[in-house]
Amino acid sequence: MVFPDALTSNYRQSSLVWDGAANRVHVRAARNEIVAFQLIIERSGDAPLADVAVTMGEVAGPGGKRIPAGNVDLFKVWYVNVRKRSAQDYSLGTGWYPDALIPFRGRGKLFPRSFITSFDIPDQLNNIGPQQRNQAVWIDIYVPRLRELAPPGRYTSMVHVKSSAGESTAEVQLDVWDFALPDENHLGGDIHTDTELHTFDPELELRYYQLLRRHRTVVGEIGYAPELEISGTEVKIDWTNYDQRLSRYLDGRAFTSTFGYDGPGYGVPLELLVLPFDVYPTNVYYTSRNIGFAYGKEWKFYRPWPVELPRAGVTREYTAIWRNTFRAFEDHFASHPQWSHTKPIVFLLSLDESYDEPSIRQFLYYGGLMKEAGAKHLKFRIDGSYPMDTMDRLAKVVDISILGVRSYVPERVRQLRDKGVEDWFYTGMGNQDGDPLGCRALAWVSWKYGARSWAIWEMDFNSLRAWMYPETYTERDGEVQNGQGFLIYRGETMGLEEPVASIRLKLMRRGAQDYEYFWLLSQQKNGKTQADEIANSVIYEALGNDGAWGSPSMWNHNSENWDRGRIKMGELIGNAAR
Repeated sequence: MVFPDALTSNYRQSSLVWDGAANRVHVRAARNEIVAFQLIIERSGDAPLADVAVTMGEVAGPGGKRIPAGNVDLFKVWYVNVRKRSAQDYSLGTGWYPDALIPFRGRGKLFPRSFITSFDIPDQLNNIGPQQRNQAVWIDIYVPRLRELAPPGRYTSMVHVKSSAGESTAEVQLDVWDFALPDENHLGGDIHTDTELHTFDPELELRYYQLLRRHRTVVGEIGYAPELEISGTEVKIDWTNYDQRLSRYLDGRAFTSTFGYDGPGYGVPLELLVLPFDVYPTNVYYTSRNIGFAYGKEWKFYRPWPVELPRAGVTREYTAIWRNTFRAFEDHFASHPQWSHTKPIVFLLSLDESYDEPSIRQFLYYGGLMKEAGAKHLKFRIDGSYPMDTMDRLAKVVDISILGVRSYVPERVRQLRDKGVEDWFYTGMGNQDGDPLGCRALAWVSWKYGARSWAIWEMDFNSLRAWMYPETYTERDGEVQNGQGFLIYRGETMGLEEPVASIRLKLMRRGAQDYEYFWLLSQQKNGKTQADEIANSVIYEALGNDGAWGSPSMWNHNSENWDRGRIKMGELIGNAAR
């Protein structure tokens, strides 16, 4: 058994949220939280089930208060067929895995709109075959943020299932604690993406950002760049299209009712924006005779910006152009005080994880130009596991250092923090045939180690084909990784007008919400100690060791122990609020 401490009980009968004898689901939440559960619909005989329709209405609470039906979202679970296990030793093996969540209805200016009205078991579209005996439906309930809309107490509703075999119901009990999760995220999260959102239709782009906001994370899209004109050393930038595209995200309007949004992070601007700076030349590969530049490995996506290094090497004009462009961004962002919530990040993709001496010199050179330009709001970021003697040199120009999980050694991290460098950690995506707790663990591990943020790659790499073929990423040695590099399925594959979340993205949201419990509890007397004890009870040694993310020794694999920790925190916070 890969994870001996994983779930082992008879969950048809009972679990932390399910009472089979009473036919009842029992969940708990704070205000401004999305709480979720899955309903499993099973055919008991050999005959197929046809026209299965699942509905859930408003949730009635104390004093006549009601959480409206619009706060309840249902999703049909889509299964992917893992035909070859992922390369890691801890793969759970081949078979059908639930992952994509097709919404019953959509969101945005054109919505609500119905996508799913009914389905069959076996499902002809998913094409699992006659062996399919059940179908999962994922249900989200968003509890309003305001106390007058959702006072503490017990709320109830009913889930109705109709099919060719008849009707059935299950009761849903929701206990709401007397506190709300903050709209702002106290933990950063960055999904670095090569998906060019800036090339999408603006309405489709909006739906991606809103989906990520609803799941308490953000994407680091590299492709946005303003129109640039250079004459000598003079830099002239036309911000018109850049601002038109991005301003609604930078001031938070994209996440308000103006654009059809309601949910966590209401009105909160993007936490970060990756700026367009990069250094790789489009048609030359050479070493600058001036300072020994040797251009790096990530050459496949983007052009150098704002200007390509001339064949003669670094010149005074080249240096001035970079310094002036840094200053232009600093001044432009400073002229929009409402954008101050967003962290503008300078990340030279061409030098990602580049460890040679010429690359180090480039970091020092470009980072030094940014500091010389007085661009104090811009943050210079490097990714990779650099030795501490190298970091001693880089600390004067680097603001953010992203370390791999094996390099995130506590003593090393303390040294970085002492130098004023913000530490993030980087890991791979949880594979569909791996431990799904790896997505939730991002937040719990961050709390345990005091990390300011995590970073992962990618958002929807190869997701156009991933509905049918989960082998999204192949290593250089030919080993397959299922579900690697994507959290969001492209809706257009299924004829939808919006992106589709995966279960793994939902689990990341669960972890991000858990982090807010840790943070709220830590504000109380002795609360930090209590929060740490809960985190340490399920997270063992996740960073700074030789294991890959999700190895069996990193955390407890019984998800109910994680949920018990969250419930304990909810009760402690709720009791203190009385």
